[in-house]
Amino acid sequence: MRVHRIRTTNPYTNLAIESMLLDGVVEPTLLIWRNDPCVVIGRHQNPWVECDLDRMHADGIPLSRRISGGGAVYHDAGNTNFSFIAPSDRYDQERHFGVVIAALAALGVEAIKTERNDLRVGDRKISGNAFRHTRGRSLHHGTLLVDADLDRLVAYLAAPASGSIATKATPSVRSVVTNLADHAPGLTHDRLADALESAFISEYGGAGEPSPRSSGAASLGTLASPAAAADVADELASWEWVYGHTPRFQVTVPVAGVGSVVLTVVHGVVDSVECASAPQLALRLRDRVRSLRYDSRTVQSRIAEAL
Repeated sequence: MRVHRIRTTNPYTNLAIESMLLDGVVEPTLLIWRNDPCVVIGRHQNPWVECDLDRMHADGIPLSRRISGGGAVYHDAGNTNFSFIAPSDRYDQERHFGVVIAALAALGVEAIKTERNDLRVGDRKISGNAFRHTRGRSLHHGTLLVDADLDRLVAYLAAPASGSIATKATPSVRSVVTNLADHAPGLTHDRLADALESAFISEYGGAGEPSPRSSGAASLGTLASPAAAADVADELASWEWVYGHTPRFQVTVPVAGVGSVVLTVVHGVVDSVECASAPQLALRLRDRVRSLRYDSRTVQSRIAEAL
């Protein structure tokens, strides 16, 4: 078994390290990490449905897309993230949940797992979890709300109405949340990380010593060298991954005096325009928006130009 604590807080670097470990681990591994303030959406989600992108942009909050499924989450320094990575024949999801529940119990917090694979204290959510299985290896990762800014969490995970979007993308399931520090006063990321590491070592029999605590990609060996992690981080930060990986969707934009315009967006790019009540407008608009990276404000501006 191996334990890595990542000291970097760049969300793209951390997701890159996690992805690279998933490609190369040969033993059960626990990764413990935090991110700077950001929103992370699931692999199959639509950011225009899940997030207030304008507010995030105004506040300098980046958006990232992870390699697993599940819903959108807000991260900041008050959020501890854990990743269990293992060869698929040694992967045990219930065992992983047991490690987290045992760690919380050692800190005086009684948590339960729900049928949705959340962790709750009482009737409030403290942890969302997601999974990825690929090429003979498996990943189970999750969040633990320690002392996160819940006002920001609510604000950024509320997309404003900017037209009606029809999509088959995976929707988030909103839950009432709580911080662990409200149930274990004085709890910090480091105390929780210590408890997670101890519970992991105890569960896996204490055979061998965990790896030295990581200060970043440099201490993770050849599985995640600094140069390789930087390349993967650049890919995960690219528009093509964060927005372009969005499943096909349609957005209906109301237009005064016309009715509405329907845009079909494929890989984040406007592919077609329809306006049954004003076909000439649709023709003029196609020249202005087709092949445009979708953005609600830009689309509204181009519609105004075409009227």
